[in-house]
Amino acid sequence: MSTRYQQLFHKWATLDPDECLSTERDYKFKLRILPDVEKCNSLSASRLIITDNLETHLANRRDLTIQLLNFVLLTIIQHCAARQSSISFSFTELGTIATICNRLRSQPHPHPALAALDAYVQLLEF
Repeated sequence: MSTRYQQLFHKWATLDPDECLSTERDYKFKLRILPDVEKCNSLSASRLIITDNLETHLANRRDLTIQLLNFVLLTIIQHCAARQSSISFSFTELGTIATICNRLRSQPHPHPALAALDAYVQLLEF
């Protein structure tokens, strides 16, 4: 399943390399830090997102994984706000579903950030 998340991050990096960058490794991505999400001293600062074994780390409640996913979630929310695109979440037994602009709907995912990423990639493809 981590491959699914790697594909989503790769699509993001392909569709908007100013927001997300691919690295030399298929499972590592650099997400640009937005000033509204996290303080940083550089406009080109980025945070490394590692998608390898993401679900295993999430299932085991690894603090770093939760922090990175929360960073991804806040970043996507900020990008939606900048585009004046609404984003909402629904929570089911199967996981979290994100909807952007009342029409771009994600599949159920184990964390809101992953659902938001799924819907956000659809917005970028649109």
